[in-house]
Amino acid sequence: MRRVRPPLIALAALVLLALVAATFPMRLALEWAGADRAGVTARAVRGSVWSGELVEARLGALPLGTVRASLSPLPLFLGRTELYFARADERLGALAGRLHASNPRGVSDVEGSATLMGGLGAIPADRIGFEGATIRFDPQGRCAEAAGRISLSVAAPIAGLDLSQGLSGPLACVAGRAQATLASGSGMEKLTLAFDGKGAYRARLTIDANRDSAMAAALAALGFKAGPGGFALTSTGRF
Repeated sequence: MRRVRPPLIALAALVLLALVAATFPMRLALEWAGADRAGVTARAVRGSVWSGELVEARLGALPLGTVRASLSPLPLFLGRTELYFARADERLGALAGRLHASNPRGVSDVEGSATLMGGLGAIPADRIGFEGATIRFDPQGRCAEAAGRISLSVAAPIAGLDLSQGLSGPLACVAGRAQATLASGSGMEKLTLAFDGKGAYRARLTIDANRDSAMAAALAALGFKAGPGGFALTSTGRF
């Protein structure tokens, strides 16, 4: 009886392993990687780890819509789970980036925009934009890395102010939280948004209206408090 040579056995094992990997369900891969702990949910998950689809996906409070997704192979050899996702939607706009389900968990290299469901409590922000944004947290929920920029648009007028053009600014780790310090084009409106890995946020919107008595009165009626930097409204909650 002819014996099968060891190299042929090794080659057959590699081919079998490649076939299993190529068809491994994305749904199971996300469950094993703990994507839900990173805030990723979806109504349905289809396809394999190399070519999958997340239907009506969400990242915390951000609805991502239906996105194409695939696992990055190189991080797997290092024991890390990294998922590339992309959306091309005429209605929602483009969005792409990388999700890290391994610690430090979070997202990196995010470009595009998403709807901000529920706003920021009393602050009616309705859309968030990303420019090379990276936000990652350690197992205790403390900020491990934050870089790039984000922008927020405010659809509803505040005391007659039109902030639909948005406020933008850089991301950084500050006192264990990811923090974005945003400003409008005029610099008269500023918003500081800080949040941790467990989804708790604190937003503070400041409007310089000290030289406009009518606007100052309107802001005070909306709950803004006068201070050295102008009139400020603070909101806390959870994404």
